[in-house]
Amino acid sequence: MMWWGSDTNGWRRRMTAEWVPTSHGEPISVREFDALPVDTSHRYEIENGLLLVNARPAPKHSRALSRTVEQLNAQLPEGWEAFAEVEAEFSGRSPRRVPDIVVIPVEAAEQTRIRSDQIALAIEVATSGQSAVRDYIVKSREYAANNIACYWVIDLLDVDGDEVGLTIYTLEEPGKYTYGPRLSGTVVVSEPFPLKLDLNAIVGQRSVRR
Repeated sequence: MMWWGSDTNGWRRRMTAEWVPTSHGEPISVREFDALPVDTSHRYEIENGLLLVNARPAPKHSRALSRTVEQLNAQLPEGWEAFAEVEAEFSGRSPRRVPDIVVIPVEAAEQTRIRSDQIALAIEVATSGQSAVRDYIVKSREYAANNIACYWVIDLLDVDGDEVGLTIYTLEEPGKYTYGPRLSGTVVVSEPFPLKLDLNAIVGQRSVRR
């Protein structure tokens, strides 16, 4: 893995192809995956045709998800809603994914799983080097291949004391993302909707109002 600075907002994260992680599970079909018993203690996905099993998020990760969802839902236009950890149906070698956060039409929440073409925004939260590699490289390729227009990676890696960071990927042409510099602080965007995200507010202990 390589790190170097390349813009005035700090550093931009780059990773070499050698660091692409591989799944360690057994090959599994979509039919077999969908027939698995419910297990709320782990998160199951199909990655590159293999069963990927991860532990449930740690409190730091869960806090970032819930606070990000809260900020988004306070601003999204009518008919759209942000959800955490919803199973999604993709095309390709990873047909079952569970993005950390998705913004989808409210009616899609009634489905057993959402489709990639219903996702206006997908967000992953990286809290470790391994998850960062998967989010920045593997999932960015998959999400682009499924034509998800907007993809964000929020990182909580705390590299050299840096603040929480956000990298925004935009689908400039079918199947291919471009991405900008790592952002920090309060970020204002126009796509997929006009939104403002206070990155520093998604970490740290909850303040108690008296």
